[in-house]
Amino acid sequence: MKLEDIIQQNLVKPIDSLAGDSELCREVQTRLQVLGLLPANGVDGIYGPQTKQAFEQFKQKIKEGELDTLGASSAKFLLELKELPGGNNLISKAQAESIYSNVISDGQLADLNSCLNRFDINTHPRMCHFLSQTAHESGGLKWMKELGSGEEYNGRKDLGNIYPGDGPKYKGAGVIQLTGRSNYQAFANYIHDPKVMDGVDYVSTTYPFTSGGFWWHNNNMNALCDRGATVEEITRRVNGGLNGLADRQAYYEKAIKVFPV
Repeated sequence: MKLEDIIQQNLVKPIDSLAGDSELCREVQTRLQVLGLLPANGVDGIYGPQTKQAFEQFKQKIKEGELDTLGASSAKFLLELKELPGGNNLISKAQAESIYSNVISDGQLADLNSCLNRFDINTHPRMCHFLSQTAHESGGLKWMKELGSGEEYNGRKDLGNIYPGDGPKYKGAGVIQLTGRSNYQAFANYIHDPKVMDGVDYVSTTYPFTSGGFWWHNNNMNALCDRGATVEEITRRVNGGLNGLADRQAYYEKAIKVFPV
């Protein structure tokens, strides 16, 4: 089946049905890639969470209600749009690399833009604080998962770690280190991707920024940024103290050169 068939026959298909139609899946992925929602290597005809996330972001941008359905209207938008309403990439590869002082992969950049859009981290103050904090926490994109073994989290019922091996499996993942079985489960429920429960390697690769944005959103960080919070205030919320404050401030100074506040 093709997008044109959906339009002509006025069909409505669950987006998950792309899993059984590689031809349609590839066509949808190609259009999402053109719109900047998928990296080039995301066009493979295989339906998975990355494609689902990109499609949901597309539906949000065109302001269609049902995020998990592909109908005639959304198929028409996919075929005809050259760019998303209001733009979609809030940060370019060059801008990200100038702030993080490191190379960012296409997949990471796609997830970063998805994160910024999904969680409305879309004003310069919000972006500068999010980018500078995640730059410090990830060591300039060098660490997308916690360096330690995670053994110390075994048996931590406050983190939901109730089974042997939960500590290492659900150690810190992503740029703000999502940690613990219960937090992974909450994120899996939010993102509608059960594979999140596969553990740290999957999350750190697939959702390095979106997992951090999930924490940012749940802790009302945008509101704090909107009130004119300082780097010190943001750091206290992210870190619980002031560890690495000078480094966070230095990254913030880089960020405001790119996105003046």
